[in-house]
Order: sequence, then structure tokens, then C-alpha cells
Amino acid sequence: MDSSSPDPLGAGLPADAGQVRGPAAAARAAVLLHLHSPHVSAPTRRALLERLDARHERRFFGEAEFAQLRALAVRLLPHDPAELDLCGAVDHRLHAGVTDGWRYDDTPPDGEAYRTLIAALPPDLGSRPEAEQDAAVHAAQRAQPHAFEDLLAELTEGYVSHPLTQYRFGYAGFADVPGWPAVGPGELQPREANAGPGSRAPGAGWEEGHAAR
Repeated sequence: MDSSSPDPLGAGLPADAGQVRGPAAAARAAVLLHLHSPHVSAPTRRALLERLDARHERRFFGEAEFAQLRALAVRLLPHDPAELDLCGAVDHRLHAGVTDGWRYDDTPPDGEAYRTLIAALPPDLGSRPEAEQDAAVHAAQRAQPHAFEDLLAELTEGYVSHPLTQYRFGYAGFADVPGWPAVGPGELQPREANAGPGSRAPGAGWEEGHAAR
């Protein structure tokens, strides 16, 4: 059963958010501040809040397969699966039978192709030294190049489109209400300059009204 934020349009954290401390909690708080600012339209806010807390129950892959998939995903795109359920989203799509409408003519359907790719990995991938993990991943890529390409693209799409990743990149493109009058080389809107964790004034520029529209 899928689960998401208990209140997709609410400003509050989930009930267990008090257990989260340190940079992860700070990043989440900053994302919520940004998404609930007047710079973000209601449809965009709704979509990103749902994405922020999206979790999917494993239904397509077996337990061992899913563990292998997660180990591969973490090596390809270092992330905390408790924050970004990238593999759950893949499993959910395959269980639902959703595709992007194409595949290479020598490649089977996505689920079968991904399973073949996972089977090419050592069962203890996630516990091996990093150099051995990389060697195993490269070997699987050579054995199943198209499946590897498709999976990497799908994981990357989920990673980059997640609000926490966008915050950590300092990306503010989802602030879609006011417009973007500062478009010259090196020019930034105040909300862009203060969008990421390394900004000098986090949150500044996000509480403005719509005058720039």
C-alpha cells in the first residue's frame, strides 16, 4: 500500500519527524518553507509535497532482488533510501505496468530486463568494498548495457526531481508564480541566491509577495 504525507497540502511534518535530527531535518524544514512560500503555485506545491513523502510497498521484485536493486541505486546515485524511495518508485511503476512507450528492439520489457541486470550482480554487492562494487557494477553494465542505461535514467529522473535533491542543488525553478525577470549572465533572483543549504541567508526572498510577477 502506498503512503505519502498525511497532509499533502499541510505545512507540518509527518508524525515521526521529531525523530529526525541534524542536516536531514534542516533540509526538510527548508524544503517545506520554500514549497509553502507565495512563489509556488498550488498545483506545483501539491505535486512536490506528494513527491517529498512518497513511499511504495514492494510488490514487483522479490525481497532479495529489491535489496540488490537498492544497493545498485545507492552506488549509482548516493542517497538515503529512507529519504528518497527511488527503488520503491521503480517497483511501483513495474507493478502497475506503466512504461514510457518504447524500448530497444533487442531488450525485453523493463521488468524482465531489470531482473536480468540485477541477476548479473553479486548477491553481497552492498557489503563489498567500494572498488569491488564499482567493478561489479561495470561488469553488469557491460553484460546488460540497455537495461543498465534505462535503469540509470529512471533512477536519475527520480533523484533529480525530488524536492530534497533540488534543495541541495540550490535549484529554485519550481517557484513558478512570480516569473524570472533576472535572466542575464550571473543574475539571480533573491529566492535563487538563497535556495540551497550553502546560502548565506536561507529563506530570504521566499517570503516576498507577488510584486515581481
